[in-house]
Amino acid sequence: MAEVFFVLLTVYVVYVVQSVICKNKEKSAPSEIKPTVVTEAVKTPEQKVVVEKVKPAAKKASIKKTASVKSTVKPKVASKPKVKAKPVSGNLRNPETGDVDKIATSYRMTKRWIKEALVTEGLLPKIYKTAELDDAAKLKANKALAQLAKMDKYQV
Repeated sequence: MAEVFFVLLTVYVVYVVQSVICKNKEKSAPSEIKPTVVTEAVKTPEQKVVVEKVKPAAKKASIKKTASVKSTVKPKVASKPKVKAKPVSGNLRNPETGDVDKIATSYRMTKRWIKEALVTEGLLPKIYKTAELDDAAKLKANKALAQLAKMDKYQV
């Protein structure tokens, strides 16, 4: 049975190779000249736009308004203090051992020390078991993980 399959496979491969070679020969041979079609561009009618002149007095009034707006905006911007926020990485550092671990996408897959840190920091009331996780608990845990990742103590 294996010999018959091998012979059929060989015949098929020879057929495919022969068809590819024949197609290449046909493409390289000069073919009949194809007729060319000349097309004309369609001209669209131009629409005339009417521009009205604005009185110079109206321009001066608008300039005065923008100047007063700019002066009121500047003090507001200057009064805000600049705060540089650290980008939160996807890693947490264990302050006790110094180990760095990734934050898992789900609470169920997080490391044990991260779950304990959530409880010790007061972000969660207890360490949830897998059976206790429902939608509300998952939401609480994900918010708590985000808050823990922002704490300087656990930053990498």
